[in-house]
Amino acid sequence: MLYLTIEAYLEMDTSEVKGILREVDLFARLDDELLDAFAEASTVIEFDAGDRLVGQGDPAGAVWVIVEGELEARRNSKPVAIFGPGDVGGDLSLLSGQPHSVDGIFKSAGRVVRLGADEFKAAVRHHPEVAWEIIRVLVGRIYGLLEAVEQARRQAPRPDEPPHVGDWPKPDK
Repeated sequence: MLYLTIEAYLEMDTSEVKGILREVDLFARLDDELLDAFAEASTVIEFDAGDRLVGQGDPAGAVWVIVEGELEARRNSKPVAIFGPGDVGGDLSLLSGQPHSVDGIFKSAGRVVRLGADEFKAAVRHHPEVAWEIIRVLVGRIYGLLEAVEQARRQAPRPDEPPHVGDWPKPDK
């Protein structure tokens, strides 16, 4: 569900959407036919500063790519990340089946390319290369998080005690 003060679905040429997707890590290595299918199934939406793209706790409904503007991710009202042009969101909620873990609020006017859950899931089911790209991108994110954890531990008062893996959150089955 989108929370917008003004919602504008823009007419954008499929080739323009394809060009945007081609620049995004998740879609960059896909063949032209599959990228065309994604572009044709996508919607471009315009937002004003202060508009909400997703709400913490909302069910997953789409994968989106920021085209213009900045979106601030807030968890429990605290900023946790900034998404800018080329960044992808919604994928973790969609793939895990979990609700959105953050509020996504535009800091400035912006546009997104939105790919609905059904189209994204069908592509993953029918095109293994999409699944491999998702895995590749997610593993890259995991490595980035591990590096951030390591840096935080180096700055922590007791860096000699690693966190116990059993304490990590477990996904629902």
